[in-house]
Amino acid sequence: MKKLSILFLFVIAVIAQVFAQETTEKSVFDYAETKHEFSLDLAPIILGQYPSNLLYRNHYVSKNGKNVALRVGSTLGVDIRSFELDSPGGGNVQKNTGQSFGFYVGKEYQRKFHPRILGYYGADLSFSYGRAFNEFKANDPSQPSSTNVHTFVNLGAVGFLGMKYHFSKHFSLSVETSTSFIYSQSTNSISEYTQTASGQESISRNGLNFYMSPLRAIRFAFHF
Repeated sequence: MKKLSILFLFVIAVIAQVFAQETTEKSVFDYAETKHEFSLDLAPIILGQYPSNLLYRNHYVSKNGKNVALRVGSTLGVDIRSFELDSPGGGNVQKNTGQSFGFYVGKEYQRKFHPRILGYYGADLSFSYGRAFNEFKANDPSQPSSTNVHTFVNLGAVGFLGMKYHFSKHFSLSVETSTSFIYSQSTNSISEYTQTASGQESISRNGLNFYMSPLRAIRFAFHF
């Protein structure tokens, strides 16, 4: 992530230099003709993570004559794993499953600096929910088996700043940085059991967190 942050700052510096140069080149894009946009976030793919997210933008001109866009984004993730753990007697099995989804809506304001480049800023409201299930089955009857169910709900407000480069009328690449306030609530339900005894514990947490994301997203977009 540190390397990507440095790369992001380098890209911003290069683009800022381009902004400072006057040009008479005709604009490559016109959102009056391509009002709709779908984009895929490449950052999680580059980092080998998941899930990535999809974003839809609807571009229009406000009553004040400003170029703006409404944004709707979503994420969806599924993880299913089962494997045997090394143990003296063998046969211990670990199973992990998880599902998560999230969506966000927002509004952005845009300013064109170059026939191929524009800057934008705005805010998103976000919601996400996830559930993870972990099960450990012990081969040794004297060793406790266990299950752990973790659920979470996040509500957030995100301020963002980004720049977009148009390769052509229909394709662009953008980088985005952000700060966010996230209220999170989570619950861990833990159960342990053997052939003769069992026990259960539930732990709940909630809190308000502040995050800074030097590189929130790298989006490849199609405009139509």
